[in-house]
Order: sequence, then C-alpha cells, then structure tokens
Amino acid sequence: MDAQPLSPVGEAAVSRFAEQVFAHLGRSDQRRWARAYLQGLLAAPGRKSLANMAASLSSGPTAAATVSLSLQQFINGSPWDWRPARRVLADLAAGPRPVRAWTAALVVVPKRGDQVVGVHRRFDPATGRTVKCQAAPGLFVATDRDAVPVDWSLLLDPSWTDDPQRRARARIPGDVAPHPAGELLVGMVDRLAAHHPVAPLVAGLDAADDPIRLAAALARRSVPYLLEVRGGQAVRPVLQATTGRHGRVQQGAVPAESLFPRRRPRTSADPQPVLRGTPVLPPGPAAAPASGPPAAPVHRLWARCDGDGGPRRYWLTDLAEDAPGVLALLDAASATRSTVDRLGSDFGLLDFSGRSYTGWHHHMTLVSAAYALGRDLAVRVGGTLRDSA
Repeated sequence: MDAQPLSPVGEAAVSRFAEQVFAHLGRSDQRRWARAYLQGLLAAPGRKSLANMAASLSSGPTAAATVSLSLQQFINGSPWDWRPARRVLADLAAGPRPVRAWTAALVVVPKRGDQVVGVHRRFDPATGRTVKCQAAPGLFVATDRDAVPVDWSLLLDPSWTDDPQRRARARIPGDVAPHPAGELLVGMVDRLAAHHPVAPLVAGLDAADDPIRLAAALARRSVPYLLEVRGGQAVRPVLQATTGRHGRVQQGAVPAESLFPRRRPRTSADPQPVLRGTPVLPPGPAAAPASGPPAAPVHRLWARCDGDGGPRRYWLTDLAEDAPGVLALLDAASATRSTVDRLGSDFGLLDFSGRSYTGWHHHMTLVSAAYALGRDLAVRVGGTLRDSA
C-alpha cells in the first residue's frame, strides 16, 4: 500500500516517537532531521527516495530541493551513532508483551550499479538466480503480535574491504571486515543480549549460512536456538533403549532426511502442517559413546512438511519444546518474513541508493523506526499515527 499524508495528530505522534528513539542525538538539528526523515518514510507515496520524501515534507519544489539536501546530509554525511536508537527500538519491541523469540532474516536487495555500498553478486535463494545486490542479515524481536526489526548488518565482500580507495569512498570503518551472515548474526545477538533477557533464536537457512557453526556459537553463549538445517545435514540419532532410563546412541551419522520416512500424502481434511521430531546428539566434533547415556544434553530434530508431497524443511533445536511449541516458534519466523515484505513495500527498505556505509545503517535504523511506529508501537509514547477515519 502507498503511504497516506499524515494528519496533525499523526505528526504529533511522529514527533513524540522520534524524541524518544533519537534522544541520544547531541544536536537539535539532528533530532529535527531524524523526525523529518521518519515522517518522510511514513508519508511519501511510492518509492522512498530523498526527492519523494522531501516533496512530501515541503510546500513547493524550491523548498523540496533544500529539504532533500538536508536529508542527504543527515543520512549520508552526519556521523551520528545508530546503535542507541536500535536499543530503544528493542525496548519498544518487547514492551509489555512476552517475547516469543528472536528471529533472523536475510534481505537481498537487487541493485543495478556498482557504487551503492555493499553491492556484489550472490545467489538469491528466493529467485533461484545470481543477482547483483546488497545483502543484509537482520535481527527481529518477535511477540505473539508480530516481529519488529531491531538490528542490521551489511554483508561486504573483499572487493569493498580490500580496496583502500573504494573503502574510503564508502566510509567503511577500519575495524569492519568481511564476515559470513552467521557471524554477523552472532554479533547482533551479542548486542541484543547485552541489554535484554535472552530469547530463543529462530533462523532459517538464508540467515544461517552455516547452521552447525551458528549452533556452536549460540551454545557457548547459552542462547537457545531453533535453526533450519539441510536435508543432507549429518546428525547422530538417539534411539530409545528397550530397557533402562537412558537412550542408546546409534553409531555413525546419517542424513537428517533419512530419519523421517515418507508417509501417505495428506488429504484436504488434514490442513495442519505435519511436524515430527526425533532426538539427536548436539552438533559438534566430539565423539559420542556407542551405547549408554549421551555425553551431552540431547537435541531434537524436527521435520515439517506444509503440503501434500511438498518439500520438507528440517530444524535442529536444543529446546525441550513439544510440537505445538515448535510450531509457535516457526510461526514467529513466518511473521518475520511478513515484516520484511512490509518493510520493502511500505517503509523504504529497498530504496537506499547512497554510497556511505554509515548512511546505509542510518537509513535502516530509520526504516526500522518507521515500521515500529507504523505498527502502533506509538501507543507506548502516546498518540496515533493517522486519523482512524
């Protein structure tokens, strides 16, 4: 949907929300332009370019040109820290509602030129093609209502970090190096866990490029997880013993998909997803005993099939959840994908065209704030976004 002009009530809500989220900005002009950019993301119809946002904030073309330059300076030129704003967004996302999970998603944004920061060629699982794009893993706080973005990282390949001139033009900090999506995700988890109680992390294969390595990193941090793995992932199943209290570990690893033999196709009278689980050993290089109790807490591997004879997806977890609990976590992952779609269609996620690394982070922070406000999180700071009429 296209954004609609904000009412006076809506403008007041934007002001209150911006004052809360961007209170850390040291100068009044920075706070003013943060509010203006946020309002532009919410009010500008169509593509959230600087020109379109400036036009939505101005009374004529001359004023719009001046506003566009000021927005450009605020996003790409001003060296403000985006991290405090993201911490406030995480506070608002959790709020009074119980946090169901932290979720992750990888956003792939196709780009035509070579100058937009982070552009490189990579395979996009959503389209099945190799595309020129930006790619960004994001971290979300999911409640029973929806999933709100609270942190982002930008994937950079060596063509950006190993070229001093290109690095300088993009203003990439000296301590930023190329990392796979999973490692960037761990960094975001660390930042969120520093200020909030830990919740289970749910991540699909797009965000967890190496789920077994990610699982090990999360286990070291005592962060529970539900991670998608490929059907060919090697796992060590735990078979229940016929006597005694302990399970018996099967010798040798087997593909995950081999633990779930195909059953009869579901009928239309059985619309619910098929979800089956089996105990497995935790992932890792340590050798497991051939018999007796497992040397470490048992994990569980779940298989989900959403259609008659359709593709299966496999999820590894260290949570002692039953099938309904796992389905609730998977619903949180689905809500995250819906959030990503709305961020792209309504809030400008796909529309950054700047060359600055800091500018990209500024834009993504404002996009996240616009979504949080647009999803009625503004009620926590008073007011409404638009007239109900």
